[in-house]
Amino acid sequence: MKLKSALSILFFLLSLSPLSQASQERHLIIGFGAGYSLALDPSMATWELNWAPSLIYFKERTRMKHNLNFNLQYFFNKRLGLQLEFNFQKISYFSHLEWYGKWIDNPDPFDPEKIIFYEINHIEEPYTKSCNLSSLTLSVLIAERRYMNQRMFPYFFAGSGVYLLSTDEDLVLNRWRLGPGKTGLKIKGGGGFKYRITPKVGLNLRLFFESIWRKFGRNRATLPLTGIDQFDFEWYVYSGEIGRVQGALMKSFTHFGLDLSLEFWLKRKRN
Repeated sequence: MKLKSALSILFFLLSLSPLSQASQERHLIIGFGAGYSLALDPSMATWELNWAPSLIYFKERTRMKHNLNFNLQYFFNKRLGLQLEFNFQKISYFSHLEWYGKWIDNPDPFDPEKIIFYEINHIEEPYTKSCNLSSLTLSVLIAERRYMNQRMFPYFFAGSGVYLLSTDEDLVLNRWRLGPGKTGLKIKGGGGFKYRITPKVGLNLRLFFESIWRKFGRNRATLPLTGIDQFDFEWYVYSGEIGRVQGALMKSFTHFGLDLSLEFWLKRKRN
């Protein structure tokens, strides 16, 4: 048992030697850039309800657009680092709703008609609204730099953070398939290539994915509700406002993106 412990300690000490050599040169990197995102998630696809013309017509579509980012990266050695990133993502949402009415149970117990038609006649012109998705993410960076003077090298990253969704509450959040929540958690990962133009200036081209998680909605293993009961009837009668029923919401969605950043390398040597 003592021999095993001694060998473990010896192996640990030997492993510290190359790490300590690599850690004598650290880097702080400041980067900012822009790119474009694409939503391949089914919950973001164009969806149309047009098979109940006497009751309801509804069409919605979500499009990811350009994004901006600002990040701070700190490499402890040639391979391992951390990244704190602020990201701004632009999104557009299209909606066209014509809600004519709904068959409901007759509230009058003495009426022979058990089911009656409740006239709504809520007709909206098609519109498109913009959404701003702002997020803060902390990620682990793993770079493949075998030599410090290598000008181009690949890297990978993965992390998590929080987001804030800013948009029109009535025309987007209350009826969007992604639900009314404005804040939540997200995960982000991907990889790319860094190219050092000079010792202090470089470029970063990366491919990434982001997945944001909502507070309410159905699990990804189940399909969203596709029937005519897309909106909360009781809430509409009570308040006159449109709101998506919880059974039609998705709990998360994922999008992909490609961006290019300009980076400034600040070398820091360990004393």
